[in-house]
Amino acid sequence: MKAKRLFSAAAAIVLGYVLPAAAQDVPASFKGTGTLIVNNWGGPTVEKMHKAWYGDFTGATGIALSATSIPDVSKLKIMTQVNNVEWDVVDFEGNQMLMATKNNLLEPIDYDLLFSLVPKDQLDPAMLSKYGVGSTAFSTVIAWNKEVFPKGGPKDWVEFFDTQKFPGRRALYANPKPALEIALMASGKKAGELYPMNIDEAFKALDAIGPKVNLWVEKTSQWDVLIQNKEVDLMGASLARTMAQIAAGEPYAVTFNQSIVEQSFWTIPKGAPNAKEAQKLVAWMMRKEGAKKALELLPYYGMTNVAVYKELTPELISKLPGSPQNAKNTHKIDAQWWLDNEQVVRTRWLDWLSKR
Repeated sequence: MKAKRLFSAAAAIVLGYVLPAAAQDVPASFKGTGTLIVNNWGGPTVEKMHKAWYGDFTGATGIALSATSIPDVSKLKIMTQVNNVEWDVVDFEGNQMLMATKNNLLEPIDYDLLFSLVPKDQLDPAMLSKYGVGSTAFSTVIAWNKEVFPKGGPKDWVEFFDTQKFPGRRALYANPKPALEIALMASGKKAGELYPMNIDEAFKALDAIGPKVNLWVEKTSQWDVLIQNKEVDLMGASLARTMAQIAAGEPYAVTFNQSIVEQSFWTIPKGAPNAKEAQKLVAWMMRKEGAKKALELLPYYGMTNVAVYKELTPELISKLPGSPQNAKNTHKIDAQWWLDNEQVVRTRWLDWLSKR
């Protein structure tokens, strides 16, 4: 890199987590034994999300839980080929789920079982696919230092790159997804109207914003450090990371306008050692009780159980990316487009980034 810094990627962290028992009546079909290995993304929010999603699952069903990370389709494919699948439930990003489906690596979701526990009308139908159920939707948002911009920050990506109106140091995530979407919106395209993406047009838009980016951040946890040290004034940053720092007292603010949302899905690998019990956990995590607790603990994500929004305070709803008022002008990542085009885009992206 020339005059700019590129933060190195972190190694995968393996986590273990077993929940305590608690008594609760559940349908007899949910009783079971053994231990499920759940693979999701790790990080500082994992334990809180476990407590919310899983709740008293172990005490209610008799099925123990343990966690690991990080979801990896290539690794799952190798496990399948050698007939040694280690994971029971995996939290795949949308394009990962589609790739795993394409490679015949996933079990179909047992919706009869799921709907026996959670009413179908509570769930967003767009988040229910044959091989996955929506876990969380995570967002990239425009954020700024309120001490630098006391009158307010950019209202959209066009203003984000207006260096006269908003002078200061800027940081973006060093990944083509969502850098290309950001570049296109900065060029004037509207959120949600970017696909099918013209790759040449996207890289031309990227050329226009590239000189205005001071830091390309590879490691998502680095947002915490950048905010705490106030190293940047404007960020296209992780909503969860930014909001956690705001809650800790850091002087930053965000807008949900033109936020970029990516959906993850709970999936069950084909050949999982405890596939039958895994179906029970996936169903359990769709309960309104778990979604409510998750949003109360960490109000930074979108949930598949949309009935939960009726039970939250107006103050909390105003902070949620998935609430109706905040989701009006968001851009949703097209997982299928990225699955079809990621290889060619990434090769071109790495060449582009190497010249920054």
